[in-house]
Amino acid sequence: MSPAKPVAARFPGPVLAGIVLAAGLLLHGVAAAPAGGLDQARAGLAALAGQDWRMAVTLLSEAIDSNELPEEQHHLFLAARGYAKAALGNYQAAIVDYSKVLEKDAGFQAAMFNRGNAHFALHHYDLAISDYSKALEADVADARALNNRGAAWFKKGNLQSAMANYTMAMAVAPDDPDLYLNRGKVYEALGDADKAREDFLQVKKLDPSAKTPLD
Repeated sequence: MSPAKPVAARFPGPVLAGIVLAAGLLLHGVAAAPAGGLDQARAGLAALAGQDWRMAVTLLSEAIDSNELPEEQHHLFLAARGYAKAALGNYQAAIVDYSKVLEKDAGFQAAMFNRGNAHFALHHYDLAISDYSKALEADVADARALNNRGAAWFKKGNLQSAMANYTMAMAVAPDDPDLYLNRGKVYEALGDADKAREDFLQVKKLDPSAKTPLD
């Protein structure tokens, strides 16, 4: 089972928004530079926000290679480029960018979480679990990281760990139907049809349009 919604290139919006906001604030009020510098960075962030992933990679790469970005915040633009690369399915290249970000700022939770998603997409479940766990060190109540760590444990066949992570995520986000769907699938795998049905019914209660094994 794959993580609900925040899997592979389908990252949660707040993680992208945080990166774009931080980088955008950095550029706000800074005088324009020749093409390849800050102008390219601004255009790259705009392309990223508009989901033009290829253009975002091209422009952000030009900006990064220009050596005109503020050195102390250089990693923000690497994080933005990593997001765009992952959105294109180039997960290994995204991991390289995220790893460079984390060398600069080991506590950058968005980069850690997104690198975990890239590892998950490549079926590197142990590495994904490690990154989600580190992201949770920064925010123990991050339901997204708990959900995706549960999904990685599920892929490894550790149903009890998957169950524990989904249940912890529910305590944080009790109205997220995806968590009930995922936990219901764990109950189903454990052979507990009654509890699985309860979770699937809760999914329908929270989101009547959602698809479940009961359909």
